[in-house]
Amino acid sequence: MKKTKFLLVTAFLLTATGAYCMADMFKNGVLHFDYKAEELAPAEATARVQLEKDLNALVAIPKEQRTFENTIMAYERAFDDYGNALGMSGFLSYVSTDKNFRDAALALQMQISQYMVDVATRRDVYRAIREYTDTNPQLDPVQAKLVKEMLIGFKNSGMELNDEDLEKFKALNKEKAEYIIKFDKNIQEYKDPLAVTREQLQGLGEDYIEKLEKTPDGKYLVTLDYPDYVPFMLNADNEDARKALEFKYNRRGGAENVELLEKTLTLRREIAHLLGYENHAQMKLEDRMAKNPQTVMKFLKNLQKKLKPLAKQEDREMIAYKNGKTGKKSRTLYSWESGYWSNKYRKENLELDSEKIKEYFPSQVVIDGMLDLFGGVFGITFEPVDIPVWHPDVKAFKITDRASGRLIAYFYMDLYPREGKYKHAACFGLVEGEEKKDGTYQIPFVAIVANLNKPSATTPSLLKHSEVETLFHEFGHVLHNALTQAKYSAFSGTNVSWDFVEAPSQMLERWAWDPQVLKKISKHYKTGEPLPDDLIQRMIAAKNFGSGGTYLRQDFFAQYDMTLHTAKTTPDSTKLYFDLTKKIRGLPLTKGTLPQASFGHIMGGYDAGYYGYLWSEVIAEDFFGEFKKNGIFNPETGLKFRREILEKGGTLDEEKMVENFLGRPAKIEPFLQAIGLPQEDL
Repeated sequence: MKKTKFLLVTAFLLTATGAYCMADMFKNGVLHFDYKAEELAPAEATARVQLEKDLNALVAIPKEQRTFENTIMAYERAFDDYGNALGMSGFLSYVSTDKNFRDAALALQMQISQYMVDVATRRDVYRAIREYTDTNPQLDPVQAKLVKEMLIGFKNSGMELNDEDLEKFKALNKEKAEYIIKFDKNIQEYKDPLAVTREQLQGLGEDYIEKLEKTPDGKYLVTLDYPDYVPFMLNADNEDARKALEFKYNRRGGAENVELLEKTLTLRREIAHLLGYENHAQMKLEDRMAKNPQTVMKFLKNLQKKLKPLAKQEDREMIAYKNGKTGKKSRTLYSWESGYWSNKYRKENLELDSEKIKEYFPSQVVIDGMLDLFGGVFGITFEPVDIPVWHPDVKAFKITDRASGRLIAYFYMDLYPREGKYKHAACFGLVEGEEKKDGTYQIPFVAIVANLNKPSATTPSLLKHSEVETLFHEFGHVLHNALTQAKYSAFSGTNVSWDFVEAPSQMLERWAWDPQVLKKISKHYKTGEPLPDDLIQRMIAAKNFGSGGTYLRQDFFAQYDMTLHTAKTTPDSTKLYFDLTKKIRGLPLTKGTLPQASFGHIMGGYDAGYYGYLWSEVIAEDFFGEFKKNGIFNPETGLKFRREILEKGGTLDEEKMVENFLGRPAKIEPFLQAIGLPQEDL
């Protein structure tokens, strides 16, 4: 998953006069993370004053003196300066161990998001921009793209509305921003662990059990965090315990988040209508590769049709396997069963045990191998550096160009769970690459935040192969951000169309399945031996085990998202979730659960955009085909991908970038072949 640029918050230093003066977010050329909760609000207030001054200066320029630099770039830089002045505290609200700080930063983010509604709807600023653009200035292609997207942004900020509708628009957006932040906070802070006996942990390894906290009466607490939840659901033999944990997990966020979601859907629809769009999805897709909801639904329905026969066959086989083991005559798989029986089948019939396989993947071995691998492919080097970080677990690196030795970027890895930390895996762009006003280039700073297994007293951090894939995926976002050569921050790194942004990361996942790569990134934590050849072959042979159901589930999420955001009235989001699951996936959900209450994507940036995961994966598989054709370690192909895709950011239309690299538009057939569809079903 990719996290977009935050409006981050920084601290100020108290001078001898008692006034706050701005502290640079850099110290000795690198970021610092030394912020205090009580300094946030005064810092933002000063930054806000400066932003208003910058915008007022832009407005005051006489019409005949307007240029791209003093109008378009002045507008861009005013907000860049505001964001830079606000520093890293917004990011720290996701990773800090200080709850007081996290709460203060989140509260300030809510104020900022509402303030941004007012700033983005200043008619005098819009008139100043239009004074320049209405002259039809001669612009280069990148400048023209920047202006075009800026004007779409102004339109979607209500600038073409009358005064009465604009005030309504602003009120609706402020209310929406509040709901979105509350929704995310509710997920992040939700706690409802399951207390289990030692007997109920049958099937779990000792390394898992010894990490669990214990209650005063000697029970073990299994949390709803991924490193606890996923292994338990895959391996715990006790069905009642799995059922209880699955119920808790799929109620994260609770009834309050269901209400917040449905209120937000209503607000999004009202805002879209005000702006002249039929629905929220139509508005969001205007500047994306898909262009409109009809194209998206056609893509998803076509994929559903191709995937459903394969998924149904997989379900029948798994139900038969379960019944053979239990002696029952069940006709379905329940949510608390599917992962367990699938994992058991893999162990028995495919001779694959994810708990045994992870013994070959100490996280440090994987990381070292990954950096060496992609350094060679893309012509870069990685070197650990001793620079400020936000937690002792965090490791920092500098990235340099292998040919010239030029410093390209810094990046951080924060890989293990802790109290109050962001619960998923994501890449955070901390500082975007861009050309500064003095003509020098601001190098990017970027971070991976994840929740992998922590080391224990007796074992190092060991990764399941799926976690290796996740690490490779997020590293793709790191490279997209770090290797950018975009001139403008609006097009820097992952600032591309939402239905393209995952493609480079999804492509990097493909390397995690190559036999040579698996040898390179594996070393048994006891024996030091790499993955045996026969085990690698079994892993690859089983790669598409369950792929029909897996991708059909993704198709369901995308259709659910698109249905919510094209509906003429706000639906019952729970009923719709259950109904569409039955229609598309064909398996029952647990009664009383509220899965959409923790569906953070559709509240936090992927609204009317979840289809992008499948859309971009089709492109990613086609990209990887070029590497397979020329050799997956081929530096010439890697350099071409770096130049045509990673360095470009959003400076070109995505369709053009795809054609520049492939020599043609992307095709769906390589994806369908890669996930195991029979040739006759392509």
